Amino acid sequence: MPADDALLFIDANKYLDLYRTDKGKKLLALLDEQADYIFITRQVVNEVQRNKILVAEGFLKQKFRDLKLPFFNVPDHLSGTNTGQGAEILKQMREIGQKVKKINDEVDKLALGILEQISLSQDEVSEALSPIFAKAVTHSTKQLKRARDRRELGNPPGKSNNPIGDQLTWEQILTHFQGKKRLWIISRDGDYGTVYGGRGFMNHFLRSELCEVTVEPEVYLFEKLVEGITHFVNTTGVKAEKRLTPEEVNEIEREEKSLSSYQPESASKALIDGLNPNGSYLSSIAKVFENVERLNLDGSYLGSIAKVLENVERLNLDGTRLSNITKGLGIIDKFKLSNEYLNSISTVFEDAHHPDLANSQLSQESSKEAKRPITPITPSVPLQPEDEEE
Repeated sequence: MPADDALLFIDANKYLDLYRTDKGKKLLALLDEQADYIFITRQVVNEVQRNKILVAEGFLKQKFRDLKLPFFNVPDHLSGTNTGQGAEILKQMREIGQKVKKINDEVDKLALGILEQISLSQDEVSEALSPIFAKAVTHSTKQLKRARDRRELGNPPGKSNNPIGDQLTWEQILTHFQGKKRLWIISRDGDYGTVYGGRGFMNHFLRSELCEVTVEPEVYLFEKLVEGITHFVNTTGVKAEKRLTPEEVNEIEREEKSLSSYQPESASKALIDGLNPNGSYLSSIAKVFENVERLNLDGSYLGSIAKVLENVERLNLDGTRLSNITKGLGIIDKFKLSNEYLNSISTVFEDAHHPDLANSQLSQESSKEAKRPITPITPSVPLQPEDEEE
């Protein structure tokens, strides 16, 4: 076989992208052709199965929101003309409105049907990936221990405050790469390396580990699935009868480029629904969660921020004040404040909402606080040199 020394790894985020693309589904046939060379772990399969319904839901919401026809209210005063022309227009508009509602209802039914298929793994993508997922390799006890040690030490890939996932998969890659020479990694996860100017550069720490497994390994890193598979086929010379046209490749590449990294929406959706925000609220809340994503917060941090947002809702704060909270999260990111500080922020909002505290009293308290000597906040970890310069 021309690819005996090759290993092709596709990260979970790229499989999930197939559930939120239009043109990307054309890649399914190409993946099926290279199934024998694709290395996949049980961890990757589980991650895809856990998150695919959420990814598809977010994609369908956006797509079907654009697909739906706008509904309008019919102005009653149109029927007040003497000629009766207004009454006829009113009748036609109401008929159109009923048809619009019927079409939009059908769109909603279509979305529900697609989500039901995905939840049962009976959709086009799940069925196409089934042969690949059936080959998933389960980790060993030793690999799990090494993955835990890797996370404890803070070594890539993955982050120390996240569940073991990338660390475990990488330990399995190291094991299965023994006796091989060439490795393809297709992922949007920056922990594996970076892509600049169309060329991938492997993380030095990970490359050094590969060098311990085999002498002078060849590593190819890609962010786009279509580029990675095409390069694998052209480099190894494996059989590939199903090819995409240049136009299809360009369409898929544009779509892949437009995709942002997946973030589970369940926590943020619950908070936003609880706030029942209008447009300005949504914009401000989005900025808050952008900072949350930058912080890579764990569950305890998110719980503390949830308390803050609950009190924001009780105070009925406007967009300007929410913008200030966003800046506060930026400070948390800069100084790496602990949970105690976040809980203190929540307490401030609770006190501000107390019925005994009128706005004038709050203003007086603020004046008193302004006259008190300022006690500098000590970050939970020392400032880095770059922070001091800023």
